[in-house]
Amino acid sequence: MGRGSGTDVARRGRLGVLLLVLVGLALLLSLLLGGDLRRLGGAHIRLSPLILLSLLLQIVIFTRWWQSVVPSDGVTSALYVVSLLLLLMVGWLNRRLPGLSILLLGLASNALVIFVNGGSMPASLWAMRTAGIVDSQVTFEAMRTANSSIAGSGTPLWFLGDVLAIPSRFPLANVYSVGDVLITIGGIWFVVANTRPARPDAPSPADR
Repeated sequence: MGRGSGTDVARRGRLGVLLLVLVGLALLLSLLLGGDLRRLGGAHIRLSPLILLSLLLQIVIFTRWWQSVVPSDGVTSALYVVSLLLLLMVGWLNRRLPGLSILLLGLASNALVIFVNGGSMPASLWAMRTAGIVDSQVTFEAMRTANSSIAGSGTPLWFLGDVLAIPSRFPLANVYSVGDVLITIGGIWFVVANTRPARPDAPSPADR
């Protein structure tokens, strides 16, 4: 596999920004509806430190430094799969919290397509072009990292890969998977449900 730091690092960074924006909008909506941010801090997420561990692992393995010192793409792909398994475990243990069952489904979708493709997330060249990330397959191959590959007709479960796109003329243009959409919906639901005003005698979201 070719090595590089551009495509997936750029995608991951912009996806993170988009998720932050959407979660911020969810918080604003909740506050406008009378929600209380203090209730969000009261939501009990089992094994929550593993979320931070998984995200830190992903940040490290897709840096230029890591790709310059680790010669094997297999190691990067394996660690990427491990980070996804950690997130899946946390999602499963907390699946009864509002929105997290949908978020878990999104994580499972992403993990499945990455696993069956040997640790790489297949990306539609059309989607990459639409988002303005690359202009040709040659450019993609020059930028590609260990966990990115072009989705083709023979790619297993290609439809679960990065086949959706926000066009380059719009802010936060990027490519997305169905799993990314589900993760975003679940995350927003979790935020709104855990900040909305409590009804008298209603159980907390963590107790549902």
